[in-house]
Amino acid sequence: MKAIVQTNYEGVSGLQIKDVNESILSPLTVRVENHYIPVLPYDWETEYGLLKEIRPVSLPIIVGYGFAGVVEETGVFRSKNLVGKKVIGAQPNGAAMEMINSQIPPLLFEVPENVDLKDAVTLIGGADAALNAVNVSNIVRGDVVLVTGASGGVGTYLMQLLHKKGAIILALTASSNIDFVREIGADFILNYERDLADQLGNVPLPNKIIDTVGKTTILDDISSSVAKLDILSLSLTNYQPKRNNQRFKFSHDSIGISGYKKLLQMLSRKELSAYVQEIFSFEDVKKAHLKSKDEHSQGRILLRFN
Repeated sequence: MKAIVQTNYEGVSGLQIKDVNESILSPLTVRVENHYIPVLPYDWETEYGLLKEIRPVSLPIIVGYGFAGVVEETGVFRSKNLVGKKVIGAQPNGAAMEMINSQIPPLLFEVPENVDLKDAVTLIGGADAALNAVNVSNIVRGDVVLVTGASGGVGTYLMQLLHKKGAIILALTASSNIDFVREIGADFILNYERDLADQLGNVPLPNKIIDTVGKTTILDDISSSVAKLDILSLSLTNYQPKRNNQRFKFSHDSIGISGYKKLLQMLSRKELSAYVQEIFSFEDVKKAHLKSKDEHSQGRILLRFN
């Protein structure tokens, strides 16, 4: 089968499509025909060697983390009822391959019949991170929450979940995405291409930040302009706020089985919308990863396998 392999730390140039053997099936196997994987910052950051300290790996590796597909076969310890069902899941040892041998039951979730696989796969590395952020931030009605990277694969879900909590949303985005984030539900919009201090003087001051981007310069500008602030980052493990009465926290916690089931049901009931920016064939992985790295996002980029 075909798989996308990272061979060095020189960026997308080190990606190769190779023929690899399928892993041996076991009693815990759920064999999935892979249809889509999400392109995550995690992928290209690993390719450029930016995560060596927090994600040490021995190259070569198969890239990718989340996947969505249809079950073809199950091992004796897994339910035969899964055969033919749509599923999403996480594959820690690499998901960018035509067939997935999923052997960790808590990392595989059946997709409701009325939810498209391309929408469901955006939950992995997207809505899951957003739900964790809302939970960790203890959002209550009336909180004024500034979201960095509001137009991205996490930010689009984050704004929807914050809206359901009754928060006032300040969306930080590029000028090209202002209309996009407004349509999703931003109450106020900040353009990071302009002076943030000036803009913050014309909107309700945030009492919380949820950072999905990890740029210290942006956090510095906001931290310097607001007196009291709780900062949660999904990207920076460490940050020193500019004022004493400000707190910083990093979180990368799991939402657990119940969290994923909740998000899938919310998609099924049309309580959440998935935003897919573009779908590339897996053969065009280099184009997809460069687009994710270098261009402003509007939701999640996907790679298609089958």
